[in-house]
Amino acid sequence: MWEHLFPPPTTCWFCSSPAGGHPWSGVWGRLCAVCRRRLVRISPPLCRRCGKPLAGQGTVLCGDCKGRVGHLDQNRSVVRYNEFAREIVALFKYRGRERLARPLGRMMAESAAGHDPLPDWITFVPLHPSRLKERGFNQAELLARIVSARLNRPLIPLLKRVRPTEPQSLRNRRERLVALRGAFALAEDREVRTKIAGTRVLIVDDVYTTGSTLEECARILKEGEVKRVVSVTFAR
Repeated sequence: MWEHLFPPPTTCWFCSSPAGGHPWSGVWGRLCAVCRRRLVRISPPLCRRCGKPLAGQGTVLCGDCKGRVGHLDQNRSVVRYNEFAREIVALFKYRGRERLARPLGRMMAESAAGHDPLPDWITFVPLHPSRLKERGFNQAELLARIVSARLNRPLIPLLKRVRPTEPQSLRNRRERLVALRGAFALAEDREVRTKIAGTRVLIVDDVYTTGSTLEECARILKEGEVKRVVSVTFAR
């Protein structure tokens, strides 16, 4: 009884310090004051399409999205990809901290809830089988499981990676799009293709850099007659 009324203090999701909020105050309450300060949350005003923070209140699209015709209808991200966010993503993807999928996914679900209307299906950016074998898990899939549960929308693997690609960090957006062409394909299950025609799909990934990966995934989904494709990432 007393433990219910006065629960023990919790530790921060990202470090061993005491959390700054009450255990019942949600995922941001499970961060210490230092980690909350180091994570720079992305808040309005935002570009209507890519979710980039904007300076002007009356601006609808950022300079990159103006005049650009794309397949990804909208993206939302939780935090800016600063040094601390990069460190968290590295711990999650490369250093065995898979449990971080829970707080990151919950934060992403809060951002994804801003998509109106909500998607019919949740999917994720796939890894090539060789990369999946090397890493042991797909970080985007782990995040998608949490987002799916929080939004109460079914998770379905709609995409597959049919060709490995080299690291994209030194390429610009145009070069990335060219390099990614033909890297993804739609799931071959005919029943799945029938299900998604005319529906709305949310793609989950960890980081939005230029949006090239998500744009290519959206292109494949639109070819599969998906009506609307949106995305959510932890950082951008």
